[in-house]
Amino acid sequence: MSDLYRKEALAHRSRALFGEVRLAAPPATWLITVLLLVFVATLLGGLFFLHVDTDEGPLRLIDWLFGS
Repeated sequence: MSDLYRKEALAHRSRALFGEVRLAAPPATWLITVLLLVFVATLLGGLFFLHVDTDEGPLRLIDWLFGS
């Protein structure tokens, strides 16, 4: 079956690319992602760990906001 194709065509088809394939995003994408994760973690931490002073005493921020 190899008689049907030229040697050059078979050699080209069997040749593999050398090196690694790297999918790299620009640094700005990683920076924005990290900043958004820090921002969301700060908001969630604040909801559970910050307290608001009310007439009844201190309440967690999440309880004050959602009336639990």
